[in-house]
Amino acid sequence: MDKRATTARLRRLVAVVGAALLIPLGVSSTASAAPADSGDGHRAITLGAPETLRTVTKTDATAAGDLDCRPGESVLTRTQSCSYWRIPVEYTVNKVPEGTANLWAKSTATLDPRNRYTWHQTVTLRLTDPTTWAGFATNGSVGFDCGHCQVPASGERYLFPGLTVTYQFTVTSPGRALVSDSIRPYATLSAPRHDKGSAVIGSTFRPRCDSTPRITPQTTGGCVYPDVPALYKIDVTNARVAAVGWHVLWAQRNLKHPWGVVNSRYPLHRTFDQTLQGRNRDVACGTGVPRPPNRPDLTCDEYPFAQTYEGASRNPDYSCHFLNERANSREGSVRKADLNGQRVLENDAFYVQVVNVPKAKRDLGELSPYGPVGCGHD
Repeated sequence: MDKRATTARLRRLVAVVGAALLIPLGVSSTASAAPADSGDGHRAITLGAPETLRTVTKTDATAAGDLDCRPGESVLTRTQSCSYWRIPVEYTVNKVPEGTANLWAKSTATLDPRNRYTWHQTVTLRLTDPTTWAGFATNGSVGFDCGHCQVPASGERYLFPGLTVTYQFTVTSPGRALVSDSIRPYATLSAPRHDKGSAVIGSTFRPRCDSTPRITPQTTGGCVYPDVPALYKIDVTNARVAAVGWHVLWAQRNLKHPWGVVNSRYPLHRTFDQTLQGRNRDVACGTGVPRPPNRPDLTCDEYPFAQTYEGASRNPDYSCHFLNERANSREGSVRKADLNGQRVLENDAFYVQVVNVPKAKRDLGELSPYGPVGCGHD
């Protein structure tokens, strides 16, 4: 398209918008102006139902960068959410269709697991394919339905067809109590001489904010999406946790059920109940379990972990292995800090993934370089 044709198209578009807004413009054009309002017609904007959404849950809480989603998709991680809807817009006169447009709405949020008082939401709106003059003169504002949190509504902004308009919000979650919230965005569209139309424009997400004393940092608390299980990674190239990592990998490959394997039907669930933890240890690593002779430096490690509801006192499908006492203790400290950082509370689900396994060992039944593992093998 040459420059003269492009200029002509822009002049026609500006004339239509100017007429709709009743703003006198010093631009001559053959484009039709907004229809005259006789006062007899009732004009309205209606936002229809969005297209069918595909929901995606991403367990890997350590994924870097901002979360994104495609049209027709709703994506959720432990700390981020994204939904992208296409919503049909209809302009009517006396309930008779006058024209249509499409509203593309993307809503994203990033929670802070170390700050329960604020998080950030972003909404973008893009109006496309208008077939009536009112579609070239539509403004949009955004607000939120929120159970406990507080979000100020945006002001109205002009939705120039085809251009993306961004709305930024800071959400506050007051108090210190554990709060399971729900939040969803809505948009309100307006055009000259039309009743406003409003509708939900994004998925409902359910953040949880807490200041649980055992979960650091206690002073600021934090927020997560508890519907997404946390992910605890054990790196077998890290000497602090490698011994436990090999045991976990053996157990996940050899027990009847793949406890803690990512996206399996067998996640683990954390418990702070010290009585239950003690019972789990007594069953898995009690006096009836043979000890390696002349090895006072070894302690018993169990999987599923004693700090879970899937531990040995409630689940006969478990493994135990004797490891260096310091290595066993170090892994316990690393795991506690990791799960606390992801705000894994009582009975919260989490997965366990052993990473950086050398390729030569991935397909072998005996994985550990430290010798056989599993109860009855020591």
